[in-house]
Amino acid sequence: MLGWVLARVDFLSPRALQDFNRLTYWVGLPCLLFHRIAGASPEIGAVGGLFAVGAVATFAAIVLGLAAAWALRLPSAARGTFAQAVFRGNLAFIGLPIVLYAFAGAGAAGAEASTLLVFGPMVVLYNILAVLVLLFSGGTRRGGALGNALYGLATNPILIACVLGLVFSLAGIRLPDMVQRTFGAIGQMALPLALICIGGTLYAARLKGAVGPAVIGSLMKVGLVPAIGYVLAQWWALSPEHTRIALLLLACPTASASYVLVCQLNGDEALASSMIVISNLLAVPAMIVVLAVT
Repeated sequence: MLGWVLARVDFLSPRALQDFNRLTYWVGLPCLLFHRIAGASPEIGAVGGLFAVGAVATFAAIVLGLAAAWALRLPSAARGTFAQAVFRGNLAFIGLPIVLYAFAGAGAAGAEASTLLVFGPMVVLYNILAVLVLLFSGGTRRGGALGNALYGLATNPILIACVLGLVFSLAGIRLPDMVQRTFGAIGQMALPLALICIGGTLYAARLKGAVGPAVIGSLMKVGLVPAIGYVLAQWWALSPEHTRIALLLLACPTASASYVLVCQLNGDEALASSMIVISNLLAVPAMIVVLAVT
């Protein structure tokens, strides 16, 4: 809300929001992730069930998204766009801040470690599946878009920070205090700045094209997908802590990055834009429900 208000009164210009987004994505979040993962004691086997629930729910969302797109009689180019928006959540700018704040306080170290360990693999899964879904549902490559998408994944600063942090943690490498404090201080700006940027970006975003399918897809993203995750979490017998993490990540609104990929692979840009806006609005009550019942 603060980001939206600051953009509304022109305190934050579109150029400033763009720069803050870049600062958060390339500097703030990588520093935060590297610092916290490198300083944690990861138990990789302990998050296997958590990742499995997220992955299976994601595949279920793809199937249901494609089925709903076919039932809505969307054009072939729009079906992949619809399905991607149903399963691909904004983990970096919304999921990570919300989950870490949800466990703030005493006893939060275990929940934070689990979140950080599952965060990287989920981001990789989302990126790979997004490209495949758009390509195999009628998308067409534009000037090496597939290669650009894979290159972007390999050079993703958030993923690189997660991998390096995990390597340092497993190897027991301790950074000098000066370096640790520097990464910690820079990382502190990431979570609030990410949320402010989301709010400001939403003010500039506009609904485009047919709104009906976008509303249906957004409801599936923030409502149906977490419900599937809840059933899977009960079946997998996840702990209450891991259940809350899984549901919050699955209830994230559609990732803003999905729009960029839709443009690269000739999907339905209007539908992608509308689903990002609507899902962000619907995610607020959805996450309140998740926090209340878990």
